Amino acid sequence: MAGLQNCFKEARQLVRHSPSFARLEIPCARRGRIYLPQDELERAGLSDDDIFRGQVTDKWRSFMKGQIKRARMFFDQAEKGVGELISASRWPVWASLLLYRQILDAIEANDYNNFTKRPYVGKAKKLVSLPAAYGRALIGPSKLAELVRR
Repeated sequence: MAGLQNCFKEARQLVRHSPSFARLEIPCARRGRIYLPQDELERAGLSDDDIFRGQVTDKWRSFMKGQIKRARMFFDQAEKGVGELISASRWPVWASLLLYRQILDAIEANDYNNFTKRPYVGKAKKLVSLPAAYGRALIGPSKLAELVRR
Protein backbone atom coordinates (compact mmCIF):
# COMPACT_ATOMS: atom_id res chain seq x y z
CA MET A 1 0.00 0.00 0.00
CA ALA A 2 2.81 2.41 0.87
CA GLY A 3 4.41 1.65 -2.50
CA LEU A 4 1.23 2.69 -4.31
CA GLN A 5 1.00 5.90 -2.34
CA ASN A 6 4.64 6.76 -2.98
CA CYS A 7 4.42 6.04 -6.72
CA PHE A 8 1.23 8.03 -7.15
CA LYS A 9 2.52 10.91 -5.05
CA GLU A 10 5.81 11.05 -6.97
CA ALA A 11 4.09 10.94 -10.36
CA ARG A 12 1.53 13.56 -9.34
CA GLN A 13 4.28 15.87 -8.11
CA LEU A 14 6.16 15.48 -11.39
CA VAL A 15 3.04 16.42 -13.32
CA ARG A 16 2.23 19.33 -11.05
CA HIS A 17 5.71 20.77 -10.55
CA SER A 18 7.45 19.90 -13.78
CA PRO A 19 5.25 19.68 -16.81
CA SER A 20 1.92 21.36 -16.25
CA PHE A 21 2.98 23.90 -13.68
CA ALA A 22 6.17 24.90 -15.48
CA ARG A 23 4.02 27.55 -17.16
CA LEU A 24 3.82 29.10 -13.70
CA GLU A 25 7.59 29.02 -13.30
CA ILE A 26 8.06 32.40 -15.00
CA PRO A 27 6.17 34.43 -12.36
CA CYS A 28 7.72 32.29 -9.63
CA ALA A 29 11.20 32.88 -11.09
CA ARG A 30 10.60 36.61 -10.89
CA ARG A 31 10.12 36.10 -7.17
CA GLY A 32 13.27 33.99 -7.01
CA ARG A 33 11.47 30.64 -6.88
CA ILE A 34 12.07 27.73 -9.23
CA TYR A 35 10.25 24.52 -8.28
CA LEU A 36 11.86 22.29 -10.86
CA PRO A 37 14.65 19.99 -9.61
CA GLN A 38 17.84 22.01 -9.90
CA ASP A 39 20.11 18.98 -10.28
CA GLU A 40 18.01 17.66 -13.15
CA LEU A 41 17.88 21.06 -14.84
CA GLU A 42 21.66 21.25 -14.59
CA ARG A 43 22.09 17.76 -16.07
CA ALA A 44 19.85 18.84 -18.96
CA GLY A 45 22.01 21.91 -19.54
CA LEU A 46 19.26 24.28 -18.34
CA SER A 47 19.43 27.08 -15.82
CA ASP A 48 17.03 29.26 -13.90
CA ASP A 49 17.57 31.91 -16.58
CA ASP A 50 16.35 29.46 -19.23
CA ILE A 51 13.15 28.96 -17.25
CA PHE A 52 12.78 32.70 -16.79
CA ARG A 53 13.09 33.27 -20.57
CA GLY A 54 10.39 30.68 -21.16
CA GLN A 55 11.62 29.53 -24.55
CA VAL A 56 11.03 26.02 -25.80
CA THR A 57 14.40 24.71 -26.92
CA ASP A 58 15.70 21.26 -27.77
CA LYS A 59 17.19 21.10 -24.27
CA TRP A 60 13.80 21.95 -22.75
CA ARG A 61 12.02 19.35 -24.91
CA SER A 62 14.55 16.71 -23.89
CA PHE A 63 14.16 17.64 -20.22
CA MET A 64 10.37 17.48 -20.45
CA LYS A 65 10.43 14.16 -22.32
CA GLY A 66 12.44 12.71 -19.44
CA GLN A 67 10.09 14.16 -16.82
CA ILE A 68 7.04 12.81 -18.66
CA LYS A 69 8.63 9.39 -19.10
CA ARG A 70 9.37 9.23 -15.39
CA ALA A 71 5.86 10.37 -14.46
CA ARG A 72 4.36 7.67 -16.68
CA MET A 73 6.63 5.07 -15.07
CA PHE A 74 5.35 6.06 -11.62
CA PHE A 75 1.75 6.03 -12.85
CA ASP A 76 2.30 2.51 -14.26
CA GLN A 77 3.67 1.37 -10.91
CA ALA A 78 0.80 3.02 -9.04
CA GLU A 79 -1.75 1.27 -11.30
CA LYS A 80 -0.47 -2.09 -10.13
CA GLY A 81 -1.45 -1.28 -6.56
CA VAL A 82 -4.90 0.22 -7.09
CA GLY A 83 -6.51 -3.17 -6.57
CA GLU A 84 -5.11 -3.22 -3.03
CA LEU A 85 -7.19 -0.19 -2.07
CA ILE A 86 -10.59 -0.49 -0.46
CA SER A 87 -13.25 -0.45 -3.17
CA ALA A 88 -14.53 3.05 -2.27
CA SER A 89 -11.07 4.50 -2.97
CA ARG A 90 -10.42 2.86 -6.33
CA TRP A 91 -12.60 5.04 -8.55
CA PRO A 92 -11.10 8.41 -7.54
CA VAL A 93 -7.59 7.01 -7.81
CA TRP A 94 -8.27 5.57 -11.27
CA ALA A 95 -9.85 8.88 -12.32
CA SER A 96 -6.79 10.76 -11.13
CA LEU A 97 -4.43 8.39 -12.91
CA LEU A 98 -6.34 8.76 -16.19
CA LEU A 99 -6.71 12.54 -15.94
CA TYR A 100 -3.08 13.20 -15.02
CA ARG A 101 -1.98 11.07 -17.96
CA GLN A 102 -4.15 13.23 -20.21
CA ILE A 103 -2.28 16.29 -18.97
CA LEU A 104 0.97 14.63 -20.03
CA ASP A 105 -0.56 13.94 -23.46
CA ALA A 106 -1.59 17.60 -23.73
CA ILE A 107 1.95 18.78 -22.94
CA GLU A 108 3.29 16.58 -25.73
CA ALA A 109 0.58 17.84 -28.11
CA ASN A 110 1.71 21.41 -27.30
CA ASP A 111 5.27 20.49 -28.35
CA TYR A 112 6.35 20.82 -24.70
CA ASN A 113 5.48 24.53 -24.69
CA ASN A 114 4.08 24.82 -21.22
CA PHE A 115 5.52 28.29 -20.82
CA THR A 116 2.84 29.97 -22.91
CA LYS A 117 0.37 27.15 -23.63
CA ARG A 118 -1.68 25.56 -20.92
CA PRO A 119 -1.82 21.74 -21.14
CA TYR A 120 -5.59 21.72 -21.39
CA VAL A 121 -7.84 18.70 -21.09
CA GLY A 122 -11.40 19.56 -22.09
CA LYS A 123 -14.44 18.86 -19.96
CA ALA A 124 -15.86 16.38 -22.47
CA LYS A 125 -12.67 14.33 -22.43
CA LYS A 126 -12.63 14.42 -18.63
CA LEU A 127 -16.26 13.30 -18.45
CA VAL A 128 -15.61 10.42 -20.85
CA SER A 129 -12.75 9.29 -18.63
CA LEU A 130 -14.90 8.94 -15.53
CA PRO A 131 -16.89 5.88 -16.70
CA ALA A 132 -13.62 4.26 -17.81
CA ALA A 133 -12.16 4.91 -14.37
CA TYR A 134 -15.30 3.55 -12.74
CA GLY A 135 -15.12 0.40 -14.87
CA ARG A 136 -11.50 -0.15 -13.92
CA ALA A 137 -12.37 0.39 -10.27
CA LEU A 138 -15.11 -2.23 -10.41
CA ILE A 139 -13.54 -5.00 -12.45
CA GLY A 140 -9.91 -4.07 -13.00
CA PRO A 141 -8.17 -2.90 -16.17
CA SER A 142 -7.27 -6.32 -17.61
CA LYS A 143 -10.81 -7.70 -17.26
CA LEU A 144 -12.23 -4.46 -18.70
CA ALA A 145 -9.96 -4.76 -21.74
CA GLU A 146 -11.16 -8.33 -22.30
CA LEU A 147 -14.82 -7.21 -22.20
CA VAL A 148 -14.17 -4.38 -24.66
CA ARG A 149 -12.48 -6.75 -27.13
CA ARG A 150 -15.49 -9.10 -27.22
